[in-house]
Amino acid sequence: MVDQRVAIVSGAAGGIGGPIAERLAADGFVVAGCDLAPQPACALGVELDVTDAPAVRAFVQRVTAELGPPHVVVTAAGVQRTGASEAVADEDWRFVLDVNLTGTWNVIRAALPGMVERGRGRIVTISSEIGLAGLAGYAAYAASKGGVIALTKTLARELAPRGICVNSVAPGPIEAGILLNEAAYSEEWLAANVPIGRFGQPHEVAACVALLVGDEGGYFVGQVLSPNGGTVI
Repeated sequence: MVDQRVAIVSGAAGGIGGPIAERLAADGFVVAGCDLAPQPACALGVELDVTDAPAVRAFVQRVTAELGPPHVVVTAAGVQRTGASEAVADEDWRFVLDVNLTGTWNVIRAALPGMVERGRGRIVTISSEIGLAGLAGYAAYAASKGGVIALTKTLARELAPRGICVNSVAPGPIEAGILLNEAAYSEEWLAANVPIGRFGQPHEVAACVALLVGDEGGYFVGQVLSPNGGTVI
């Protein structure tokens, strides 16, 4: 098998994961995606629930067998549920934490042994500015994304000496992202809270990922890049 740069992207059919997969493919990566919908930018696209740890392990094994060992892992699968904290249903809390945090862990954990064995790799988690600053009505989402950031920093400390750089991208309000249509991100909120005066574009998130996994990203360790237009300064 020809040695090729392989990237795994979870949530590769999403409003942010899709453009990330497209950017990595354009940069010369062979992209393997997993999601619950078709993933046109991927050389290998698998329908997969990231909360199913055995299925995630089988997916990584298939990627390794068919495309080669993954050099890059990007965890972009995510969901959200909103509402006042006192009204959050138990099942909504579990669903958001299971997908956003445990799903992130499942994908990383499945790919990690191979990266450790080879002594190299790049991992980028997709978190959120809400994990940095919080947002009223997003208790489960904020908790899950804050957990992703903490996981990122812990893994970065552990894995950097073994040749694996782990970082996070924490987008603000992104056009086509899962938060854009929420009431919290109205035009009035945009005018009052985003100094640059516009929503971000998915390709701007993908550009951050491309930097972190590319040749010039090797000195980023445990960092959180937050393309957010100034909402968190």
